[in-house]
Amino acid sequence: MKEQKEENKLVPIIVRIPKYKKEMLEKLSAKQGRYEADIIRDGIDRELNLQIYKDNLDFIIKELDSMIDAKLGPFIKSQRKINAKHLRTSAINTYLQGEVLYRLLGDDMHKQFTEMLTNARKKANYYLNHDTTNMTKKDLYDFYTIGEMYRNE
Repeated sequence: MKEQKEENKLVPIIVRIPKYKKEMLEKLSAKQGRYEADIIRDGIDRELNLQIYKDNLDFIIKELDSMIDAKLGPFIKSQRKINAKHLRTSAINTYLQGEVLYRLLGDDMHKQFTEMLTNARKKANYYLNHDTTNMTKKDLYDFYTIGEMYRNE
């Protein structure tokens, strides 16, 4: 208990400030109805508290990240499941379309379908793996218009 009293004991500090700031402090003191010393103490407390928060910012950020990850984790998992189901459905549809073409229209249409599918896969892989950061606006437009002629890239 005695240590706590010693820690909270007020000690004098001499601070020199410009005259105009002293006058501003006097006006603020009169306006707020508080002592100048109380205003100065509050300012020191704010600055020290701000420094404490800055010093602990890495810890605070890590804690916030973990809280966000905990909240977003289930959502991200659900989105991955939806994507996986969509991909599975898309693959089944592609395979089914090839089988239907083969059975209904014969071997020639099936060969054309597999060639188109191969070209589409190449184009899709190129589209997904291409770095677009240094492309001009025209090249980006051409690149993103997937229906345009495949550019053998």
